[in-house]
Amino acid sequence: MGICCHSREAAVRKEEAAVHFTNVREDQTTDNRVIAVALYPLESTNRFLLKFERGDKLIIEDDSDPDWYMARHVNEERRGFVPKSYLNLDRFAGDESWFFDDTNRADAERLLLQPENEPGAFLVRHSHSQGSYALSIKDIDANANEVLIRHYKIRTLDRGGFFISPRDSFSTLKDLVTYYSNADGLCRRLEKPCLRPRPAILGPLPNSRDEYEVPFESLEFVRTLGKGNFGEVFYGFWNGTVEVAIKRLISNGVGTDEFRREVAVMKAICHPKIVRLYAICTEKEPFCIVMEYMCNGNLQHYLKTDLGKRLRLPSLVNISAQIADGMMYLEANNMIHRDLAARNILVGDGGIVKLADFGLARIVDEAVYVASGGKLPIKWTAPEAYTTGEFTIKSDVWSFGIVLYEIFTHGGTPYLGMKNAQVSQLITKHDYRMPKPSDPDCTDAVYDIMTKCWKKDPKDRPTFEFLYHFFTDFPVSSEGSYREAD
Repeated sequence: MGICCHSREAAVRKEEAAVHFTNVREDQTTDNRVIAVALYPLESTNRFLLKFERGDKLIIEDDSDPDWYMARHVNEERRGFVPKSYLNLDRFAGDESWFFDDTNRADAERLLLQPENEPGAFLVRHSHSQGSYALSIKDIDANANEVLIRHYKIRTLDRGGFFISPRDSFSTLKDLVTYYSNADGLCRRLEKPCLRPRPAILGPLPNSRDEYEVPFESLEFVRTLGKGNFGEVFYGFWNGTVEVAIKRLISNGVGTDEFRREVAVMKAICHPKIVRLYAICTEKEPFCIVMEYMCNGNLQHYLKTDLGKRLRLPSLVNISAQIADGMMYLEANNMIHRDLAARNILVGDGGIVKLADFGLARIVDEAVYVASGGKLPIKWTAPEAYTTGEFTIKSDVWSFGIVLYEIFTHGGTPYLGMKNAQVSQLITKHDYRMPKPSDPDCTDAVYDIMTKCWKKDPKDRPTFEFLYHFFTDFPVSSEGSYREAD
């Protein structure tokens, strides 16, 4: 993935016809130029990246890539690639810490529900209505002692300005936020801006995205994250700047086939709820997979930490929706994970979770994949898979039901105290299902959807599309519509 050929240099140089915009709103333009403000500084030794400081203004020249802009400084000709997550394109908000550009309602709730944010935490975002904004606030329902996220629509005036209540209008969003930080009128006063996870620098760059092979020397191994039968996983850096997780295979040939299968599957997938493959090292041993780093480790461990134990029903439902989102993508693309478990789901900043560990995953031409040999995680595996070897996306749905059990018991062990043989016999011969957990966050509705995932006939189990919408629409963390100011 070296970046040295002339064609790549040409990609960085400005071409007269190269300016290309795919998703620019009116509020993001000034004098027909798209100007962004840097939310974070960017230092890099990579000559294709543009260096800048927080608050710098940049002109966007191309936004066609999903992760990167081509940009230049306002008063300079110097240009390069810039991570989209480092910039704010909204000309009304600048670099204010409370403004979250490209954050939808569901993401706002996920961020505000994090335990680090106290009641009164808030953010301003774009509303789904063109040209309007929304204010989202973390609140407490005093009667039920439950966390709620309240949403207020911020409307714009024809003559310029913003208001929530027609009685009080403001010339800038900053003035509006300042006013409601010191006055009543909303569910509570605005306290501190929602904590913003600093985004990782994504790799690879657009001009080298299809070239996965990188030299071993481009990797820096910092510390061990975990060990398995076939190798180790390290936290480290790629090219000195990009935080990564590096899976290094033991140099004895064992697990090589699984390694190659995992690489093939990860090359074929691209979804925001699935850990991304950045690069591979296969020219000499030890072979390595370079992946997106998720700072909070696996979900099984995270749920047992102090932060994980503080997660209540709204956050647990949000985690479930994110997992279902990633699995819905696999479902739509004829892929079967075959090892869906909380230990194979990774947690990043701000409550983001992503599917990982595709060593057993398969891309199938038909609905059924028949496996032969190999050990199976019996407690997470659908009965038809370990009795006949037949795996389908509906066997992944069974596993998802077990993951729900792990989530809503804050990392509880499925079939606690039982051996694998006992579990398989109870399920196949006695139609046994785990009882409803005693954890108060596991509501009747949540347990009901678990049992639907564990239907004996795979055809009777829900699809991941259904499960995604079930958890996305679950009525726990916010009101159904915007509130009006008092």
